[in-house]
Amino acid sequence: MIRQLAEKDREAVLAFAGDRPAENLFIIGDIDAFGFDSDTVTVWGDFDESGSLTSILLRYKENFIPYARNIDQLDGKAWGDVIIQAGPLRMISGLKTQVGKILPYISRTEKGKKLCFYAKREDDLPLNKDAARGDVKMAFPEEADKIVQLRSEIAEFADSSEDPSDLQKNMEKGFSRTYYIEEKDEPVSVVSTTAETRGAAMIVGVCTKKGYEHRGFATGCLIKMIAALKAEHKQPCLFYDNPEAGKIYKKLGFSDIGEWVMVSY
Repeated sequence: MIRQLAEKDREAVLAFAGDRPAENLFIIGDIDAFGFDSDTVTVWGDFDESGSLTSILLRYKENFIPYARNIDQLDGKAWGDVIIQAGPLRMISGLKTQVGKILPYISRTEKGKKLCFYAKREDDLPLNKDAARGDVKMAFPEEADKIVQLRSEIAEFADSSEDPSDLQKNMEKGFSRTYYIEEKDEPVSVVSTTAETRGAAMIVGVCTKKGYEHRGFATGCLIKMIAALKAEHKQPCLFYDNPEAGKIYKKLGFSDIGEWVMVSY
């Protein structure tokens, strides 16, 4: 049985999703930020005959993310019907195996599909600090503009529309943090987080300015970030689609959860 969830279901939903904080980073983060009664977020749950949750679906604006502990208990047709009936649809995202069960029942024309690897680092892994650096700084919220400026100069982020004021607000609220290395009073390498929850954090925006590559700057920033998150028992996770970047992350202890797909309409 599928029904829309409410505040009274918070404990059950967070217990259901919370045992995999990296996989459910966005679901947990959106519930923490918006709750169950806002226009921005809606959460549904599918229950078995004993009243236990078997899968959930979260809507953030026009974007949907499904999750089931057991893939065999995810009813693709039922969730496809919920998504279609919910109104405007812009994107469905999540682990490829789970989203794949829903896609055949979405009667809309796909605009695009992006696939990347999703990786996490287990909290109990030791951190090799041989490549740690003493010149890594934590950015203040007021420095958001220069962090965004650096990323705008990197080809990989050329199409990004990151707003310094949004980054600043997220840093002030504790949803994001940034570590960086500077040369000549300007950042040359940065690493940020986004969507931080009580149990996990998404690492994003890893980049180094042209001319400063291959000097261990990004690795140094990553080690500082991982150490900070580890101290708070927050599991680091990240997306990547570049095999070379994947090699760096795996040297630092990240392992693939699976493939993450984003299907736009």
